[in-house]
Amino acid sequence: MEKTALTFCPGHISGWFRQMPDGEGNPSSVGGGIVISEGVFAEAKKSDELSVKICYVDRSGNVVAEVYGSKVIEYAMRSLDITADITTRSILPMSSGFGLSAASLLASLKAVSELYGLKMSNEDIAKLANLTEIHFKTGLGDVAACMNGGYICRRTPGINGKIIRRYDMEKPISTVTFGPLRTDTVLKDPKAMERINNAFRDECPNSPEEFFRVARDFAENSGLISDKVRAVLDECALRNIPASMTMLGNGVFAYGEKAPGILSKFGDVYLMKMSKNGFVYQSRKR
Repeated sequence: MEKTALTFCPGHISGWFRQMPDGEGNPSSVGGGIVISEGVFAEAKKSDELSVKICYVDRSGNVVAEVYGSKVIEYAMRSLDITADITTRSILPMSSGFGLSAASLLASLKAVSELYGLKMSNEDIAKLANLTEIHFKTGLGDVAACMNGGYICRRTPGINGKIIRRYDMEKPISTVTFGPLRTDTVLKDPKAMERINNAFRDECPNSPEEFFRVARDFAENSGLISDKVRAVLDECALRNIPASMTMLGNGVFAYGEKAPGILSKFGDVYLMKMSKNGFVYQSRKR
């Protein structure tokens, strides 16, 4: 069997954020989010050419759709002058507020580092992933979040910024999505970003319930809530279920045992938990 390396990176649901440049003047952000148990698996195999395949899988692991090529991952690999066959797998949809661009980058870079013995530290990997995200405007804080687990409050911008992580979010997290909301489109819209920045409040929650309160306040003031998202949020509010809008994604994430039954009325529900860990190397095989 050919030599391969397998890695996993959890996704990240952002609850609130505000643009803020990092110490080097690069676009970045502060805010809060949850590192989630679902994310991206990446498998890398040695090759004389660079190729990337993105696989969407169902809950049983069966491939339901494939996309060949990824400008984001290919850009990062060319920065390392690396060629490999890279395959990523996730049950979550792209451009829906799950931080999959960052997760795909981190998992893929970790895999090729292990495969070729590059001995890149997690900080080295995160730095390249972050620069790639900046280049393509695909995220502002997901890389920093996915370096470890918990639900988080990013107090200062950048991958080396101050992050407060808490780990007492023990109940299940349910999500429903109504299609993509492209991060780069929102980030390029000055009026949208002005509303988002004005909606931001510099708070760091001390409990899961407080986290969802801050996230919901931000969503209400962001100007991003669609009619479909509004219907779900109103139903959750009637039943005292903590919930908010995924940022940036046209969907809802909710907390607790009652949430799946409510969200299932509006679409397919993805169940997950808070992840206690960040991106990890899993195995190498021959």
